[in-house]
Amino acid sequence: MNKILKNKKVLLKRGGFTMVETLVAITLFLSVISVVSGVFVRSLRSQRVTTALIAADNNAELAIEQMSREMRTGYGFSSANPQEISFTNSFGESVTYKQDGDFIERNDAQITAEDVVVKKMEFNLVAAPPAKITIFMQIGVPNAPEFNNPVINIQTTVSSRALD
Repeated sequence: MNKILKNKKVLLKRGGFTMVETLVAITLFLSVISVVSGVFVRSLRSQRVTTALIAADNNAELAIEQMSREMRTGYGFSSANPQEISFTNSFGESVTYKQDGDFIERNDAQITAEDVVVKKMEFNLVAAPPAKITIFMQIGVPNAPEFNNPVINIQTTVSSRALD
């Protein structure tokens, strides 16, 4: 019987945590959770910006493809400044591509989406037949200042198939 009472006293003494131990455990748990949630929130923001950059890149590539197709069959190229190029397309229409603020325009009609910011666009024209046009674009996304406004550089060269 004495043995049972001694075992019961030992069990009662080891039965729980002190208030200090509980507070230390809670503090450690909250610290770990706050660090993990901070990393999670940051990764969500990165993922949103990455998704926006991919969408902007896709839209800019479509705009470059549209310009390239029209330039390949065009003739009579001229460039008053590096941000603008004019030519006559295969249908005999006069076409001008230029950067207007944050957008690319074709004959004063916007061809890039609102979620694309064209930071820089240049045309480098070598007019010797056949004409060669190098298109350089630097694009970004609006409202991404917490990531130092990331940019994507795109460049392509187009050779006209038409001889002037």
